[in-house]
Amino acid sequence: MTVATNVVLALLAFVFAVRLAQRSTVEGSAAAGWLAAAMVATGVAALIGALAHGTDPATDGTLRARFWRGALYATGFIGAATVASVAFFAARGIVRSTILAFAAIKLVVFLRRVVRLPEFRVAAADYGAALAVMLFGAVYETVRRRAPGMIWLIVGVLVSLVAGIVQARRLTLHRQFNHNDLYHVIQMGALYAFYRGGALLVDR
Repeated sequence: MTVATNVVLALLAFVFAVRLAQRSTVEGSAAAGWLAAAMVATGVAALIGALAHGTDPATDGTLRARFWRGALYATGFIGAATVASVAFFAARGIVRSTILAFAAIKLVVFLRRVVRLPEFRVAAADYGAALAVMLFGAVYETVRRRAPGMIWLIVGVLVSLVAGIVQARRLTLHRQFNHNDLYHVIQMGALYAFYRGGALLVDR
């Protein structure tokens, strides 16, 4: 079930990424383009995660560990692309450049940390920081300019927070549908919200 929900999550992410990328090209929205990149990274992370969960640790422990590291690395790119999107829809000039530099530095620091500590909590903390930046940018743009799409982005962050709580507390619905499976399903809802918000993004 974990493999199946990972694959579905990946497919949704790729579909939303293609649509956002098309919108970014037509409208010239870098913010939407970076959010599309975050969706691609999400799809890659989910697919590699499916491979990791589908590999028997008893017989292929080394291969499973490699898949797991790959999924964690991809998660770092999700966070970096998310922050980069905020830089374009919520800032300009030196502030935008600062946010983009922060995204790059955060990615490098994350990748170096994962090399030493390949654990999900490291990826969760990095992604959580990116979501905090997204939430701040969306709220700021809602209050300041009533910019379109911000409510959807806020919903996406909140739904992702719920997914994170489910994962951290290992909440389950059924013994055949564990916390990983529930996390993936909730994240599908978050992806939809991010997609809806991303489709309305306009660069400042």
